[in-house]
Amino acid sequence: MSNNQQPRRLNTGGARGTGSGSGSPARRTVHTSSARSGSQGGSRTVHHAPAHNAPRRGDSKKKKHGCGFYIFVALLVALVLVGGAVAGIYYWFMSSIAPEDPAQSISEEIRTAEEYRGDVVNILVCGIDYEEGRTYSNDASSNDGMTDMILYVNFDVKNKKVNMLQIPRDTFVGEIAGTTGKINAVALRNDGIPSLAQLISDQLKLPVDYYATIDMQSLKEIVDLFGGIEVYVPHDISYKGSLIEEGVRTLDGDAAEFFVRCRYGEGYANSDIDRLNMQRNFYAALFRRFRTLTVGDLIKMVPVAVKYLTTDMSAGTMASVGLSLLQVDSADMMICQMPVYNGQPYNKQSVVVADPVGTADLLNTYFRTYGEQVPAEQLELAEWGTTSSTPTDPNVQYMGQLDADAEAEKEANGVDN
Repeated sequence: MSNNQQPRRLNTGGARGTGSGSGSPARRTVHTSSARSGSQGGSRTVHHAPAHNAPRRGDSKKKKHGCGFYIFVALLVALVLVGGAVAGIYYWFMSSIAPEDPAQSISEEIRTAEEYRGDVVNILVCGIDYEEGRTYSNDASSNDGMTDMILYVNFDVKNKKVNMLQIPRDTFVGEIAGTTGKINAVALRNDGIPSLAQLISDQLKLPVDYYATIDMQSLKEIVDLFGGIEVYVPHDISYKGSLIEEGVRTLDGDAAEFFVRCRYGEGYANSDIDRLNMQRNFYAALFRRFRTLTVGDLIKMVPVAVKYLTTDMSAGTMASVGLSLLQVDSADMMICQMPVYNGQPYNKQSVVVADPVGTADLLNTYFRTYGEQVPAEQLELAEWGTTSSTPTDPNVQYMGQLDADAEAEKEANGVDN
């Protein structure tokens, strides 16, 4: 972008969706709402990332359903009304999105130990990114996607706590990932998500009970379905002509896609690592929004969920987990990321390398509270040359604090709740 070309900002208006301007009929616009006092309403054009509408893997073979942990857990937490009738609607919703014929299942050998089942459940949640025009498998007609979002979710049902581990998509795991060596190619190059679950069990010594995969295309549909999502944006995000300004913003589908995908420009010196940190504000916003769902909202969500979510959980399991999640306070929902070093190029690919000591400490502190501790030397992490002297910060945060940050920003700018 030339120095004299200013980025085109996404639409801004009132913080609670009170912007009154209208978009230009000749241009596609992305609507947001600003929490800054004195912000102007109206529509502004945004150059957004291209939509990813390419065919999805397995369309003709199995039922697809849902959208990242921020969508998947939100679906499970959707029971927010009162009365037995709502519980019935909720179970009907889960039954609607449950697979008729579950695809591959997680191996019994890598599930949570028998003595802890019922007290703890561990779920691997992956966002599948299908990018138009690129093919990964040996079939030239396919357009299979990478697991570019990998989230390990430890739900301590007994103590009503949720701990989430973000695994960087460029993490080096060795030849099992094919020519890139990256963890996001493991499922594609092997036998699907169960292969990725097995690798996580082997290298990190973490159990996996169930999985859910989400086509990232559903993000836009979910956000637009509910009229936008109010998100706290810690700093301006600007890249290739698109701009979301700092503040509390109500993002529409296109703006939300830009928000969660962007990993370049100012504020993204560490690329995907900085993107992982930014995405947390979106997760927190979605949790807040989905806790306000009505029965009508649930009914509207069924077609999108059926279309985009794939899981090996039954309707009963999803409903049980979801009802239990309702009892978890946002102050007890933690998110962190695996600490990594910058790695030497692998087959001309940029990779990051897991920090054994930092990873072991993180997992032992937050993810092994119910079992035996595993020292760094027992992890089977793939080794590769590094180019940085210190690993990235695991950046442990709680959803409750992210909620508080958003509220503080709104109060500072005179925004009413």
